[in-house]
Amino acid sequence: MIITIYILFTMAFFLLLNFLFKTLFHKGFTFKLGLAFGVLYFIFIPVGILLLTGKVNLVKTDFGITTLTDVFLKKDTKASLILISYIFSLIFYLYFFKVRDYKKNKAFTPKLKQYFIVYFASLFIILVGSGLLKGGNWYEARYSFMVKNGALAILLLFVINAAKILIISSIIYLWTSGKLNFKLFLLYIISFTLFDMIVSGNRIYLFSTFVIIGLIFLKRYPLKILISLPFLVPLIYYIGYFASLFRHMRVPLFAKGIPTFEVFKNTFARAVRLDPPNLTSFFLNISESVNFNVIYNIINHYDKSLYGATYFKIFVYFVPRSIWAHKPESITKITADFFGSASLVTTIFGELHMNFSYLGIFLLPLILYLTESLLSYFKYNSPVFNYILFIMGLLFFRMPFSDELLTYLILVFMVYVFNVKFVFKKAYDNTIKKKVY
Repeated sequence: MIITIYILFTMAFFLLLNFLFKTLFHKGFTFKLGLAFGVLYFIFIPVGILLLTGKVNLVKTDFGITTLTDVFLKKDTKASLILISYIFSLIFYLYFFKVRDYKKNKAFTPKLKQYFIVYFASLFIILVGSGLLKGGNWYEARYSFMVKNGALAILLLFVINAAKILIISSIIYLWTSGKLNFKLFLLYIISFTLFDMIVSGNRIYLFSTFVIIGLIFLKRYPLKILISLPFLVPLIYYIGYFASLFRHMRVPLFAKGIPTFEVFKNTFARAVRLDPPNLTSFFLNISESVNFNVIYNIINHYDKSLYGATYFKIFVYFVPRSIWAHKPESITKITADFFGSASLVTTIFGELHMNFSYLGIFLLPLILYLTESLLSYFKYNSPVFNYILFIMGLLFFRMPFSDELLTYLILVFMVYVFNVKFVFKKAYDNTIKKKVY
């Protein structure tokens, strides 16, 4: 059975790698490319550790108090086969489900200034409303703010996430279209994504940004990237190591309000002591391997069924809990309650399994097809949306489904609102020209 697992994981890896390279070099950035990269990164790095060492250790410094367990190659063969089934189901969707190409005539011009205004205004409301500017635990403060302000507070978080995706995608577009030189691009993109990671405590947007930049360079200069690998690997290692350390920093960093450089330095030193450099832990940390442990523990221990409740959160999130006390929770909250944590990521595989058990394996291609169709239908005719859809692919793989769908719909609404004036002005100018001529 172990040999079979080795073979199946290896087959799945090369099928995903083949899809990723073919899509990148022939189509560019797409929703499917984001999904494929998400699986390769968040699943196959821990899979590689599992196949090489026989186990994936739970990160005890972060999740030692939970009921989550280590993953063992020999012991968890059933769970491995079920995970493999989910992976092949996703591969089937990638290769055989073709979404209709909707012809878009909607004019779209990135409105970077407006996106920044929305982002900082929403962030300021949360920082002030949660009392975080005066100091405290970011997660506790944000949770209290969410509970106190309900749907409005949650909506602000979705607005912030939508704005930051638009900001990141627009800056990348300005660079790739030649409207922004590379030095300024790096200054803007690094400053914004690092700032966002520090104030939000979330690394996924910084990660998505540098994945896109890396893939752009790989597509443009494949031979040069290959030759440069001996020099790039140490750089990638230290960047990845710092990003993985941040999970130890984000709580104490804001303990006394906005951090000073001295606070940052002491917090960083503490994080290094908690998680000293180690090759195996490096790979597990950068891929957030706890998500891998969560999937195995869901398969092994979660014997209930949510019957799709977390997928319908999008329709009911605005209903106050004072009216509907048992309103469906986010999948991260349900999973955390079950395993004894504050918040746990399940990825798309874990969420499907908790909702539909083994039926989720067969529903996965259909859900992804419908999701991609919806995203494609509402997108605007602009290269900016290629980067947006790639980021959404990554997010849909890793984050709660309903949260990301809401984020995308808000994003599209923001694009519409900020471009309506442009469309009207263009139509007015064309009318004037016709009258003149």
